[in-house]
Amino acid sequence: MSKYAILGTTLGALVIGALSASGTATAAPTGGSPAADTVEWLKDQGYHVVLNGTPSGPLTQCIATGVHGMRDSNIDSRGRQIDPTRFTTVYVDISCNATT
Repeated sequence: MSKYAILGTTLGALVIGALSASGTATAAPTGGSPAADTVEWLKDQGYHVVLNGTPSGPLTQCIATGVHGMRDSNIDSRGRQIDPTRFTTVYVDISCNATT
């Protein structure tokens, strides 16, 4: 199986698992997920994203190691924004391999 198929399956499972959690805030895909995919997913959910870390190259070469700020008064129990006119900023921790 290609690495993109495995990546897609893994990311899909993380997103589905996160969205199906009831009573808790939705967790963004992290724990080794590609940073670019995590940022895109969060933006698609309506979040304003700030990176914690400096990419040493393209964001596609970085991984997301954590997401912070998803528990505030504008987030419902499923992790979605209540008022889409109000920005909710989340912070994505990234780790990037140094390129030479």
